[in-house]
Amino acid sequence: MRRARAVLRGALAAALILAAGAAGFALRAAHGPDGGLLSQTHPPRAQNAAQRASPPRRRTPPDTLPDIVFQSREGTPRRLSDWRGHPLLVNFWAPWCSPCRAEIPLLEQLARTRPHGLEVIGVAVDGRAAVLRYAQHAGIRYPLLIGLRPGMRAIQALGISAVFPLSVFVDARGRIVTSRLGQLHAAQTRVILERIAALDAGRIDLETARRQIEAGLTQLAVPTAAKSPVST
Repeated sequence: MRRARAVLRGALAAALILAAGAAGFALRAAHGPDGGLLSQTHPPRAQNAAQRASPPRRRTPPDTLPDIVFQSREGTPRRLSDWRGHPLLVNFWAPWCSPCRAEIPLLEQLARTRPHGLEVIGVAVDGRAAVLRYAQHAGIRYPLLIGLRPGMRAIQALGISAVFPLSVFVDARGRIVTSRLGQLHAAQTRVILERIAALDAGRIDLETARRQIEAGLTQLAVPTAAKSPVST
């Protein structure tokens, strides 16, 4: 009887050790070097899917951006509402996301030329050290708001799947006009910003701006799709 109990205790101990080891591996695999939730938040396959999934599916879209506190590049607390009064392009991204990296030159150009008074804000959803390292490497000069948890909370509040890159366009009154999931392109951005400029000038209302944006983006997509089923 004693021998049977000892064997049973040994089997239980071995099972616990194996379970603990598996849990530890899963935890390490889910986190990046700076605490970023890589595989849980955004696996590589989802990045490719993001480019084909614009606009994103929403659960309960809010009217305005969530009022969440982030850290700036300099380490000071900032909110997205700090830029109210200007049309905004709020770009949610992460350094490990290849479509995010590919659209940075366009975002830099928009931030430099500021068409229709546009302000570009990057929301980096990853660990601070990784974001600052990549921002320096890529020469990102537009404002950055940094934070894995606040970034995920903001995306959740927007009612959009946590797939990157995600760009949210906001008018000067702080109202969300449209959101695009996947890498931005210059022609898409022109269509959106022209309609937001008309909205801010009072020439059209919000619903009209949204309809015209979708119609314009659909027209852009039709000839592209005719050339190749995978071109963007």
